[in-house]
Amino acid sequence: MACRVSAPAESRGPAPYVPHPQPAVTDYLIGAYYYPGWDRTDAWDVLLRFFPERRPLLGWHHVGNPEVVDWQIKWAVEHGVRFFVYDWYWAKGYRRLDEGLHSGLFQARYQNLIQFCLLYANHLPFNPEDSYSPEDLEKVARFWIANYFQRPNYLKVDGRPVVIIFSPPQLRKMGEHKIKPTFERVRAMCREAGLAGAYVCGTCWYPTDEPSPDYWKTLEAMNAEGYDAVTAYTWSGHIGMTPAEIARKQSPFAACAEGYRKAWSDIADAKVIKLIPPVSGGWDCRPWAGDAAVARTDRTPEQFKRHLLDCKAFLDAREQTPQLKMAIIGAWNEWTEGSYIEPDCTNRFAYLEAIRQVFAPQSTKPSEVLPADLGLGPYDLPQQPAVTSWDFAHASTTLGWGSYLGRLQVADGALRFTTRTYGPVPTSTAVRVPAARYPAFLIRVAASRDVPARFMWGTPSYGLPTYRIGGKPIRDSEVAPFVDFSIKASGQPQEIRISLADHPLWQGTITVLQIVAGPEPGKHEGVDIAVYSMQLAE
Repeated sequence: MACRVSAPAESRGPAPYVPHPQPAVTDYLIGAYYYPGWDRTDAWDVLLRFFPERRPLLGWHHVGNPEVVDWQIKWAVEHGVRFFVYDWYWAKGYRRLDEGLHSGLFQARYQNLIQFCLLYANHLPFNPEDSYSPEDLEKVARFWIANYFQRPNYLKVDGRPVVIIFSPPQLRKMGEHKIKPTFERVRAMCREAGLAGAYVCGTCWYPTDEPSPDYWKTLEAMNAEGYDAVTAYTWSGHIGMTPAEIARKQSPFAACAEGYRKAWSDIADAKVIKLIPPVSGGWDCRPWAGDAAVARTDRTPEQFKRHLLDCKAFLDAREQTPQLKMAIIGAWNEWTEGSYIEPDCTNRFAYLEAIRQVFAPQSTKPSEVLPADLGLGPYDLPQQPAVTSWDFAHASTTLGWGSYLGRLQVADGALRFTTRTYGPVPTSTAVRVPAARYPAFLIRVAASRDVPARFMWGTPSYGLPTYRIGGKPIRDSEVAPFVDFSIKASGQPQEIRISLADHPLWQGTITVLQIVAGPEPGKHEGVDIAVYSMQLAE
């Protein structure tokens, strides 16, 4: 998709770097969730091929590029977005997707002009149920204190660093009675480090219809467990939908916004726990979920602005104490989920301009300076050619295979990784082939011990298998696009042929391949895998 990314040449001069941001003046503390998964070409591939209208103005970029992040900081703060909430992953000490923070934000020239905090993404399949304990959360807290909380631009409430727990139900796996004392220990650790404590938020869901008594009991439990506030990552996939809309998986954005407005009021009226209102940036996750996706239709900058005006009215009149004037937009850059406000080639700065007009109306509209205007960029990662075979004997790269669930490396003639709680999941999106032409998949592989494995695939209508089924158990009656196989412990590579022709879902155009060693989360950790070659066989 063509995308003009430069303004009229006569109004711009050369510059050596991203111009210094001029933050908008605002009394409101508006943030946005930041998904750090854009660190590989294959992460963008489904968008590049099937949803090119979602192309960012910065191109198909790497979030670990400090210059890219400086543009994002500039565009955010000049429109009234004052902090990013980075999705942050930890499973028994193993971290993933942290380049956006450590290589991107922390190396950016303008990092101290924007605040940040963490969303502890502790949901399945990343964290199995046995990964929770007071001791593990204390280890997490020590890492937070040493690496993040002491930074001058870390978001704090009255001196207390803010952290958001994505899945409070998962955290209860350590034992519900242990959560409050563990939170108190974390707060004590922060005070020992010279901080004022910790401001702990948890995300909460909101029902499609009227809340039941059990819903309010859930919020009461979170209050008793020691959460300071509740918020949400998104309610956009279900809120405000009628049964008919749920059945057809489509509902207008206006209904979504009205659902949010009602939820804010209901939670505030209940006076159970403070709400930091979430704001919807849209929802259409077809790139990941295919025909199972829910789509919010008719999202426009004008509709988004009305949603923001509702949020401002709530903050002005209904916010519980402490009055922080704080809201979080979901999200800055969830491109595959269709939830983004970062400038793109279709809408350019319209969504950010809506934020400025609502929350910083006295500020001057910033000029739309783009990288190309200054001779900077492009920042696109290299595109991958479509291939059907991969031999790592003499390879120095992963040949287009990536994994947002962990790291892969090529060494000694093989693609190598070690299994964790769930993943890594080697993924190739560099395939665009008719299933009928390839009745089998061949893999030469070795493992340090016996391990079950799963070969999965996706199509435009199915989406990404890990997004739809991940590490969830599959019912015997359910048909899903995968074939299970076993890798035996061996010092030598073994060739395994996986028959595909008779599988009812091996049809149409295959657009993604995935391999999971140890598909049941937490059951087969620490297995060393070496893949020597792979091939779609005719």
